Amino acid sequence: MKRLWSCLLSAVVAFSLVVACAPAAALADIRGTDYVGSTTVTDRRLTVTEAPTIDAAYGVLVDADGNVLWSREADHQSAMASITKIMTAVVALENAQLDDVFTVSAAAASVGESSAGLAQGDKATVYQLLCGLLIHSGNDAGVVLAEGVAGSVESFVQMMNDKAQELGLRNTHYTNPHGLDAAGHYSSAADIAVLSRYAMKDKTFRKIVNKKKITLDYGGRKSTFRSTNSLLNTWDPCIGVKTGYTGKAGYCLSSAAKKDGMELYAVVLGCADEGQRFTDCYRLLNWGFDHYRSFKLASADEVLAQVPVSGYLNRTVDAGVAEDVSAPALDYDGDISIDIALIDLPDGAEEGARVGTITWRQGEIAVASAPLVAKERVGRPWALSSVWTSVCRLVGWFTGDDCVADTVLNVEAIEVSRAGGEHGEVIDENMEETIRKDAARNV
Repeated sequence: MKRLWSCLLSAVVAFSLVVACAPAAALADIRGTDYVGSTTVTDRRLTVTEAPTIDAAYGVLVDADGNVLWSREADHQSAMASITKIMTAVVALENAQLDDVFTVSAAAASVGESSAGLAQGDKATVYQLLCGLLIHSGNDAGVVLAEGVAGSVESFVQMMNDKAQELGLRNTHYTNPHGLDAAGHYSSAADIAVLSRYAMKDKTFRKIVNKKKITLDYGGRKSTFRSTNSLLNTWDPCIGVKTGYTGKAGYCLSSAAKKDGMELYAVVLGCADEGQRFTDCYRLLNWGFDHYRSFKLASADEVLAQVPVSGYLNRTVDAGVAEDVSAPALDYDGDISIDIALIDLPDGAEEGARVGTITWRQGEIAVASAPLVAKERVGRPWALSSVWTSVCRLVGWFTGDDCVADTVLNVEAIEVSRAGGEHGEVIDENMEETIRKDAARNV
């Protein structure tokens, strides 16, 4: 019996050691405190098939204008690793020329960790350094840029923090240009989304982060660098932007994708493993494209309303929009209602003149607004007609009759149906395997 218990105890210990040494499995989940739009998952009563199911500790999904579609503790201050290099690139691009040549110092060549293969004494252009910085995440390239642009790393970091303040990044502070763990070096998912959107407005930055690989010549040594962004390497809609990893930050990713004219940005921080950050962003972006869609709100050839012309007793002018109006809307927020605010028209209206404003809303959220313009000309009333109108309104003051035409709205609320299918938990298995295989090549 003693021998049996001894064997059982040995088996339990062995099993425990195996489990302890095994890599932690990514436990993607949906949390009641996650936000879909401006409302929590709990308040919306959503299930795992209706909201994104991801592993990241912190994250956010926004559109190109910064509208938040999904978030998880997006303002939490966290280490962000090499995502730092987005700001490094922004400051370099705004304070140097692409053909400026910088020399690699001993400090830059020896910074360690992720490297673009620079050696002391090498000379490289700003463009070459940006490619090494953003495509292969070279820490050495970041230090060379800092020293070349500002004269010292310390001065460059101050420029980074000044830019963060300018952009309103309230939960961001930098202590270095590469992102290695350091006290006081942090950002948030929300701030990174703002920074990523800003950086992607620069054509050079956008071009570089969209490259899957590049061959660079540093000091006569040609090296081919492959992007560390496995989502870019495996999913066509992806157009950037930057990966990150340190022991403190975990696996991080800021990613952008464009599909059917819609551009979305997903940021995840603190993921459990190399591949999970990519599948997390893939889920977020895919979910966004499914549920955040463009809706045709009005056509320029429509008469949307008959607007009263106050200079007359019972006269209206046909009104509509000057150009077609479309706007994206989150299909979780319900139908789109319409309201108009009108301008007083005592002197009639010329064709094309503004007669008010039309606004489309989902609840309290304004989806879009546009000037309401006259579709025809209504001339100034004759003097005798104006006198008669004034008399009638004086009488109407006593009788309760406004003596003005009613506003007629010719359009109804726009019905918004939610996309069908499972968009949160389910991910195409082949796609996930492809992403993870590519990520494994970067380890």
